[in-house]
Amino acid sequence: MKKSKESQKMYDLAEEIVLEDFNQEGLQHEFSDTYKHKKKLFLEEIKKKEQPKIKRKKSRVLIAAACLLIGIPTTAFGAAKVYDMIVQKQNYEVNVSVVNNSSKSNDWYKLKLNYLPKNMEAIDNTGGMKYSFKDNFAQGGFSFILWRLGDNSDFQTLYSKSYEEKKINGREVVIVDQDTGNDNIMFDRQVFLLFKEEGIMLESYVGTDVNEEQLIKVIENISLVPTTKEKSTDILDYDKAQMVNNENQPGISIIPLKKDSSRLFNIGEVFSVSIDQIVNGKIDTLEYVVEKVEVFDSINDFTQENFNEFGLDILKRNKALDQTNKLLPYTRNVYQSGNGKDSLDQLVESKQVKPKFVYLTTKVKNIGKEATEEIYMSPTVKVLKSEEDAWNYAGEEGISEHSIMTGEVDYLEPHGKGKSFYNIGSIKPGQTMTINLGYFVDEDKMDSIFLDAFHYTGSGETEDLNAAYRWWIDVRQ
Repeated sequence: MKKSKESQKMYDLAEEIVLEDFNQEGLQHEFSDTYKHKKKLFLEEIKKKEQPKIKRKKSRVLIAAACLLIGIPTTAFGAAKVYDMIVQKQNYEVNVSVVNNSSKSNDWYKLKLNYLPKNMEAIDNTGGMKYSFKDNFAQGGFSFILWRLGDNSDFQTLYSKSYEEKKINGREVVIVDQDTGNDNIMFDRQVFLLFKEEGIMLESYVGTDVNEEQLIKVIENISLVPTTKEKSTDILDYDKAQMVNNENQPGISIIPLKKDSSRLFNIGEVFSVSIDQIVNGKIDTLEYVVEKVEVFDSINDFTQENFNEFGLDILKRNKALDQTNKLLPYTRNVYQSGNGKDSLDQLVESKQVKPKFVYLTTKVKNIGKEATEEIYMSPTVKVLKSEEDAWNYAGEEGISEHSIMTGEVDYLEPHGKGKSFYNIGSIKPGQTMTINLGYFVDEDKMDSIFLDAFHYTGSGETEDLNAAYRWWIDVRQ
């Protein structure tokens, strides 16, 4: 069954989640409020008994990110405390295989980095598993995963250009250089460091902003320190991960949004929204309306601290924003995705596109009798295409489009502080809040955008765009 790239709401959530294994429920970090909210929604998707695990996207940028973000790597899983390590390369695939000749270790360790490059720091609340340069927040740098090896291990790296085997401080290290075939790669190296005595494999993703000297010096100064389970760095179990990976993973079937659907609303139309608060089972009832949609060529007149840094960074990287905060045309590249084994991504279209800033004035009212739980305002803008009497996702199978359109809320007023950006707080009974939302949208897609509001959950292998838990607003311009 075919699936749309844009249909994968879980991947939208996963891109904001850092270094967490969603199937290891006992392994928890103290993450930010926004992280916890998004992970809660993501877990709810995964835990549904009837719901299969979702295939990962073919975009190799997201493949690398997904390893960091949702905890299931691009590997043929195995496991093992180790003595022998074998590396093989075939076309663009590198396999690091480990054979265990001993019993499995159950000891606990703390990952210790005794060296970091200048201006690099740990990302808050990741338990020392993600490090980035201060001027490149949450991008690139180093991301680490510890694996407790079981019987046999087979680590697979796709889109591999070359690899090098090294001995560093007496430990076996494999450094794999990657090349997806496109210019939007964030992590271009994958490192495997074998702690033989501990029965632990350290897997690391290394950003394009880290040079070779910095990489080697970090690896030279990594150690595992014995500790208690409570104080240890999260260590994922390969045997359990293998069981998850071996489950059937069918694609998602999409039921398009009917043009006369009761779940489709217009600008100015007031409608009711029911939010199931998963943790306590409470139902919050709201009234919602998009009152007005405006389009701008500059963001200079808007309060800059209300912008999501993620969206601004993408604009700057694409040189789509000048010093006066005027939006500029940028090059949008479209790729045919390779499989990473015997084919790379191929550029099929390169086009100059002008971005617009789409500004929505919305109101949300608590029509319940009690104060709501904290509301996370994260409606996304989706590009839909007309199919006879319905709307469907516009993305095509096997196509990766590198656009400034983030899928996130690029501007939010009011908003939470820091990493709780999407948290607008609790709403009292009868209270109405005015919420201003903003999105960066390619000009040629302005006539195809719909707001996917309050979409927090799903239902298995079929995504019904007309489901009772979906609310769509036609904001086409």
